[in-house]
This record gives sequence, structure tokens and C-alpha cells, in this order.
Amino acid sequence: MDPTTYFFHLFSVVSRHRDARIDEMLAPLGLNVSRHRALAGIGRRVTCTMTELAQINAVDRTTMTRTVDQLVQAGLVERRTPAYDRRQVVLSLTAEGIERANKALAAIRVLGHELMAGLPEEMRRVGCRNFVTVLGNLVADRDLLDRLLINSSADPAPDRPAKSAARRGKAASRSA
Repeated sequence: MDPTTYFFHLFSVVSRHRDARIDEMLAPLGLNVSRHRALAGIGRRVTCTMTELAQINAVDRTTMTRTVDQLVQAGLVERRTPAYDRRQVVLSLTAEGIERANKALAAIRVLGHELMAGLPEEMRRVGCRNFVTVLGNLVADRDLLDRLLINSSADPAPDRPAKSAARRGKAASRSA
């Protein structure tokens, strides 16, 4: 198998097995991978719309709506309609949602360190830079790409000012 094909084969296999492990870990919290990703996406932005959440999770809006419905029913997410645009629905985490998201992130962080055991930090950083390059080749929309990069502050909550481009660049270079 050529290295490019093998790279994506390994990525897919690792991703599926990691997601299965995360599902097991998060079950006691009433979460699964999809619900966790939705919580994390909302929490990272403080507030967001359903469309933004679907975009950053690479899931169609209908699927994301079902996931968010489950989170709302569980008391982890709330929907509200801003006065400035009654057509829009803004999502935010409840106090319980923040607590549960933090517990999930802590468990996933531990798993990540277990899975990366034996890889020196510099190799981890090189891997991150490589994935950023691949993602940049995959996602044509630069604004969406900025939102997908977790340590980027290119997409602040609507009522928070964005960091300057220079500060975003420094943050991105530190994170990789």
C-alpha cells in the first residue's frame, strides 16, 4: 500500500477504535462521542448556532438537531432565540452541561495520553502540524478551517471581541 493510502487507512482505523473506547468511557456520564462533540463544540465557543455546530462537527444539520435535542432533554444544553434575529437559535451549555463536558474532556485527555505513550512530544507536535496541513488541504473555507482548529480564537462568541490576527498566529504556532 502506498504511504498516502496507508496513512488514511491507519487514521480511519485509529479513529474508529478510539471513538468506540470513548463511547464506553462516556456512557456513565450519559454521553457518547456525538453528544460529547456537540457539548465540546458549544463549550468552546460559549454560544453558537445549530448551523455552526453542524459545520464544526462535519455533520448534517438534521443529525446535529437530533443530538442537540437529546442534550436539551438531559438538561445539558439550552436553546434561546436572540432578540436581534428571531429566526436564529443560539445554543449554550447549562451549568450541568459545563460540568459534564469538563468530566468528559478530562477522561478523553487521559485516554489521549495513554494512546500516545511512547511518542516523544516533538513527534506529537509534528503529527499535529501534519494534520493541520491535511485539514487545510481538505477544507476550502478558511473561516471554517479557523473554527476547526481547537486552539484558534478565530471564532469568538458573538458578544466577545476576536483576538488580533497576530495573536491568533502566535497561539496557533504554540499549539502545534
